[in-house]
Amino acid sequence: MKSVDVLIVVDVENALASGDLQNNVYLIDSNKHCGSGSEGQAELYTACTEGQYINWTVAPVSPSSDVQIDGFTGQMVNDKICLPKLVVDPSGNYWKGQVEAQGYKGNLQYSVVLSMDGKQMTFDPFLIVK
Repeated sequence: MKSVDVLIVVDVENALASGDLQNNVYLIDSNKHCGSGSEGQAELYTACTEGQYINWTVAPVSPSSDVQIDGFTGQMVNDKICLPKLVVDPSGNYWKGQVEAQGYKGNLQYSVVLSMDGKQMTFDPFLIVK
C-alpha cells in the first residue's frame, strides 16, 4: 500500500496581508485522479484507506517567504483517525500520519495549522476514508 503525499503551497505574502489563508493556499496530492478531489484549492479531498500513510509538506509560492506546518486539529485528530507527527529528515521535515479508521468510511474534515512570519493561521481540507 503506497503512501499519499500532500503538498501545501502557500502565497504567504497575500495570506498575511489579507488575513485570509483559505484563499491563498493550494493543495495537491499524489493520488492524481484516483479518488481525490478539489486539487489546487484549500479544501482538497484526499482519498485514503485503512492503514495507509499520509505525508504532508508545505512550500511558499515565493522563495523569499517562510512557512511551516505547526500541527493538525479537527475531526480527523479528535476521532483519532489520523494523528500526524513531525518527521525530521535531512532532506526536509514533513508530517506523517497513519489512517486508523477502525471501520469508519466517509469524509473527515481536519485543520492544518501553519506558521508564517510568527503568525499562525489555519485552513480545513478533508480526508475521504474508503
